[in-house]
Amino acid sequence: MEEFFLHLWDEIDDLIGVCRHVAGVTAAEMLAASAPLIAATSGALLAGAATMLLSHRELLVFIA
Repeated sequence: MEEFFLHLWDEIDDLIGVCRHVAGVTAAEMLAASAPLIAATSGALLAGAATMLLSHRELLVFIA
């Protein structure tokens, strides 16, 4: 009977290991896939902010 439970425990441990591996790989793939989108969005926001600031320079003359 002990051998049955040891075998069952081993199978459950293998299944948990597979689930952890799949979860880790899925998270890594999602992060790798979203990195270019995040970079493009950041670039667009930076370009938009720079354009807005340069087109309204008169509003930035509060120091003088």
